[in-house]
Amino acid sequence: MSKSIRTLLFALVAAQPISARAEPLETFQLKDRIDVAGQALGTSRFYKVTTSASRTVLFSVTIDPSCHYTLQKGAVRDIQPHPGKVPIEFSDKASVGDVYIFSFSQTRSAWQASRPCAYSFSLQ
Repeated sequence: MSKSIRTLLFALVAAQPISARAEPLETFQLKDRIDVAGQALGTSRFYKVTTSASRTVLFSVTIDPSCHYTLQKGAVRDIQPHPGKVPIEFSDKASVGDVYIFSFSQTRSAWQASRPCAYSFSLQ
């Protein structure tokens, strides 16, 4: 094995994992109701929501065809049902301090056409 390959392998083994994640655009504490509307153009938009009490959280998400979204609860990604009809509505049982992260971004075709991704979501 050549010296350059050994050096590369050593560098890969010794390297620390890197997490490149954007900071949330806004952070909310869910007490009563939260309503957010916005658009993403060229970048993803992240929102962080924490719960202040154990409760059932009701989600309503509206996205246009130029959007892709994900919802993460703690370390679990994509907890929402697949979008079939808009608005997408569902509920989830939350404990005190649970964290939800919404992410909205353009689809590839919308990005190529420079069409913004318009979205809104509501929690209660």
